[in-house]
Amino acid sequence: MPARYGLGESGESGTLREPGEPRRAVFYWEERGIALDDERVNPYGGLLARALAPHGVLLEPGWTLDPDWVRAQHGRVQVLHMNWLHRFYADPDPAARRQRFRQFLSGLVLARRLGFRLVWTMHNLYPHERHDPQLDRRVRRLVCLLAHSVIAHCQHAAGLLAEHFGRREGVYVIPHGHFIDVYPNTISRDAARRALGLPASAYVYLYFGNIRSYKGVERLLDVFASLPGDDLRLVVAGRVHPNYRGPLSATAGPPLDPRIVYRPGQVAIDEMQVYFSAADAVVLPFVDTLSSGSAITALGFGRPIVVPAVGCLPELVDDGRGGVVYDSAAPDGLVRAMHAVRAMDGAVANAAALTRARELDWDDIASQTLDAYGLAGGAGSAGAE
Repeated sequence: MPARYGLGESGESGTLREPGEPRRAVFYWEERGIALDDERVNPYGGLLARALAPHGVLLEPGWTLDPDWVRAQHGRVQVLHMNWLHRFYADPDPAARRQRFRQFLSGLVLARRLGFRLVWTMHNLYPHERHDPQLDRRVRRLVCLLAHSVIAHCQHAAGLLAEHFGRREGVYVIPHGHFIDVYPNTISRDAARRALGLPASAYVYLYFGNIRSYKGVERLLDVFASLPGDDLRLVVAGRVHPNYRGPLSATAGPPLDPRIVYRPGQVAIDEMQVYFSAADAVVLPFVDTLSSGSAITALGFGRPIVVPAVGCLPELVDDGRGGVVYDSAAPDGLVRAMHAVRAMDGAVANAAALTRARELDWDDIASQTLDAYGLAGGAGSAGAE
């Protein structure tokens, strides 16, 4: 698949860094062999790599912390930046899971001893599907003990780090950057609606993203069904997770409400603009989350979001700009929020959403990330503390 940002691919071996060579950080993001800027993956890694490059930092993909690999990178790589920790140890087989955990821990301890800068970004508190909750907690506590820096996307997430894992020092609150200009955005509102079979005069709510239990799509279906009005439409688009067993599963059939347009399956990059351009507002009724790529994407398309007051979501809708935040514990919270976003002036709401997205600036994020990497002050590598 083609790359999205014109970044070069890097391998897993190399020589010691010569004067003038870029400082290197290994970024653990996708599965083995997938570049950070591959169009099939979440663009976060590629955008961070592009933002760090002018600062002389090369972000390259990584997939292992095997001790032999760690030794081979000594002197070539300065930073090891972890994201989804369960990928280092998860396995349905308990024996294999324990073995993978021991290898991960050995590599992590060795990297710390050899002077690599260890960084973890906590995108979520725990994995959404968990085979071993006790091990999940143990891994996160150990990483918080060994990492030089831990990145949280909002103040709420930083509080969770302290509450659950005892990490209070070396915590950097760095927001999730925007996705403006990542995806094609040339189709008109009318053309997008024709493509989806939506009336030009309808008010269109959109749910976009993977369909999983914690996403709360079931609640959205129930609430939307209670809203009166033949001029309302709800579009639900996204890939159904294999473990999902709710009303939108493959065996359940389409929603009964004829005002709902259901498009299950992976949405191609070029087709994303059809859904967002057709929508008036994007509703993401998550039960539990910290950050949301779907919310970031919606703001980047200039669409207001309706989100619950969970995780980092309220901080995306700063001072009510760019959408509506509701109390998910209130029985009528989502209903009231959907009415509230519909009452907004559409042009004003769209402009506010896009303005909010632009504030999530990658250049600022790169500068803050350099601080977390210990590379803000010069070209040298950071040693263990």
